[in-house]
Amino acid sequence: MEIKKISECALCLKEKTLCDSHIIPSFVYKWLKDTSATGYLRNGNSPNLRQQDGLKLKLLCNECESILNETETLFANNVFHPYINTELDSSGIATGKIKFFQYNEWLLRFIISLHWRILASKDYTSYDRPLKLIAKLNEIKEDWRQFLLKTKINAGPCESHIVFLQNMISGQGRLPENLNNKINYYLLRFVDGTIVSSINKISVFSKIGPIAFFTTINPNKLKKTGDSKIKMTGKAKTAQKLSNPLLTNFLFITRPNEVIPKVTFSDNQWNKIEESYNSNLKRATNSMTWKAFESDEMLKIRKEHQEKI
Repeated sequence: MEIKKISECALCLKEKTLCDSHIIPSFVYKWLKDTSATGYLRNGNSPNLRQQDGLKLKLLCNECESILNETETLFANNVFHPYINTELDSSGIATGKIKFFQYNEWLLRFIISLHWRILASKDYTSYDRPLKLIAKLNEIKEDWRQFLLKTKINAGPCESHIVFLQNMISGQGRLPENLNNKINYYLLRFVDGTIVSSINKISVFSKIGPIAFFTTINPNKLKKTGDSKIKMTGKAKTAQKLSNPLLTNFLFITRPNEVIPKVTFSDNQWNKIEESYNSNLKRATNSMTWKAFESDEMLKIRKEHQEKI
């Protein structure tokens, strides 16, 4: 007979039996598997291990898991799948078919739930961060907890943003010299989540395939963010003008250059990947993963050409 462990739920703070809770929603990992070149998942922290699912922790009771699942389902059905399946083509290039997504408070609740789970699952006090920023995280985590339980009407002193990403091969203009050579692979296929901090700034960042989220805590507002800011209700435009250097540099330069070099495969794993490709070449070549790699090779050639000019 299985003995179920009783622990404190991170959301309601009651002593209950905890379930296996995804930090990144399960619908994201299902999409990654279904649309991958091989049919398998690989974690950036352990790229040589095939996986069937994303990270799960004993974090929430069943009741609180259901609360977060409500906004996950709304986001998946109303934004995530329509953006990927309709607005983006098979190469991850925007088509212009969807101009915006109409939303109400479920979108902000989804973003906050994602970023609250990142805070709840990390020991952010172990990093060399100023005590005042750690205090800000503690305060906002509690604000978010109450907001998700609907005992607080707002998410506290912070500002959340959504960024719709696409394949950069369709872009114009000069490419930055420090643009990562696998930028499209990162923008289109990576799942990511982290706390972003400096001496006096702190925020939470997450990314699920070609959609990214950024919640700034200190400062609690960002300038020049154009159409990315999320309110309680509104329209989220898919064609966005992003002018804030903190947001754009982190998303397109700093973060890809931090995480992509960590994804390295052993010779044995490369052989397994190649075997998977060859066993179903049609699936592999039609996948967004394959097309992202092809686009990255073309961008690499474009960068080399512009350096000679």
